[in-house]
Amino acid sequence: MLSHVGNRPRFVESTLEKRSHAADAPAREPVLVLAYHPTLARVGETISLRRGVTEISRLTPVLVGPDGRDTGPLDDPFVSRQAIRVRVLDGGAVELSHPGLDVKVAGAAAVLHRIAAEDVARGVPIVLAGRIVLWLTSDHDARGSDDLGLFGASAAMHALRAEIRDAATTRGPILVRGETGAGKELVSRALHAIGPRAAGPYVGVNVAAIPGAVAAAELFGHERGAFTGAGERRAGYFERAHGGVVFLDEIGELSEAIQPVLLRALETGEIQPIGGAPRAVDVLVVSATDVDLEAAARAGRFRAPLYYRLAATVIVVPPLRARGADVAVLLARMLREALPDALADRATEPEPWLPAALVVALLRAPWPGNVRQLRNVAQRLAAIARAGRVATLDALGLDEPDREDAEPRARGGLAPATGEIDDARLVDALRAQRFQLGRTADALGISRSHLDALIAKSPRVRKANQLARDEIVACLAELDGDLDAAAARLEVSPRGLRLRMTQLGL
Repeated sequence: MLSHVGNRPRFVESTLEKRSHAADAPAREPVLVLAYHPTLARVGETISLRRGVTEISRLTPVLVGPDGRDTGPLDDPFVSRQAIRVRVLDGGAVELSHPGLDVKVAGAAAVLHRIAAEDVARGVPIVLAGRIVLWLTSDHDARGSDDLGLFGASAAMHALRAEIRDAATTRGPILVRGETGAGKELVSRALHAIGPRAAGPYVGVNVAAIPGAVAAAELFGHERGAFTGAGERRAGYFERAHGGVVFLDEIGELSEAIQPVLLRALETGEIQPIGGAPRAVDVLVVSATDVDLEAAARAGRFRAPLYYRLAATVIVVPPLRARGADVAVLLARMLREALPDALADRATEPEPWLPAALVVALLRAPWPGNVRQLRNVAQRLAAIARAGRVATLDALGLDEPDREDAEPRARGGLAPATGEIDDARLVDALRAQRFQLGRTADALGISRSHLDALIAKSPRVRKANQLARDEIVACLAELDGDLDAAAARLEVSPRGLRLRMTQLGL
């Protein structure tokens, strides 16, 4: 039967707590991920960085593929045989030296770079000879990168797969939250595939596409003669999913008129077809939304009791921008699907059609449309390659990433020791700097990436994707369209507010 757990959402080990614990766990060893190579099939190979010095050149070291096999050195004729020296320092920081070589680290060409552990975790691009991109990070583990049908080797994706396994055996409804295009439906299919209902049907429905007047009939069915035009009995989505999973996508857009009816079905385990008697159904309800349902409930747009029923267990899908090198590997996969072999392997060409600098920009892009947007970009890139042109940001319809968000700050030494920054100190600093993140990082004496990590795991700092459309519109109207003032009033960064407005079509 339909069932629930308590009356408050159960995050899987609390999703927020689990990721906070992951942030507090011992740091992974740094790794270099091959984020771009003129031979696209090589993207995703890795170089593990052990204590001591690792030398990187055209001929050394041997890289490792996602399947764990050795794949050989970089072997690019335009990369020097002279080695770059990479040393892992205490605390996870990394020192990189490359006298006289064509190497850029985070856009800078200094001979010696020291990269703080926080920046390593966030990801730092290293460009060799203007054509190879290595992504320095500690947030990558290629093992199981295709597990559950969810591709990704970042720590965020490994955590997501663990949450799916934890939730798969639950009897109560599951709410999948995440930004548009992040892969919420893939999560629902994974829950079906590995759960006890795998042999049963999987029925997916976009509830936003169902007009309110027919929602009850679509979800719960109708009997013959129940209304004009009902010439025969029709089973609804819930009945068709009996013994399996019904996936209610865009649940935040569910018609207000049908919300009480769905709530009753969740509470009783019974559906009532129009014109018919109640009947029991045995389904697991998985719903998904990019709407902040708690905020919608407070604003009266979504019934709070229904939210608590739907959210017996909550899984949060990470946005693409939080997945590090996954961006580059996903892009390479999509391009290989769309391009003939001759265009996907240009290792001997002096000028690759996809410039390394463009790959770095894509790694740093905010991706408000997530994987769906990345796939669109891949299709445009494939068209450019087939036309024999060189790709540019303008041709892809993308903006340059904000510099303060794009790169770790240049430094000749390691980040200063700052002591523990608790939530109260973090919030005070953000408010004092009117949520301008660059200024806040400077005021706290930390890097932007360190600040990003603190914000991500703080329950007291509001996230821009939690803002509701009406709230933004009302605030901007009150402040005569002053976006910076609105961001300070709403307590999010101006950039975060702009991205949220783009997502909402404002």
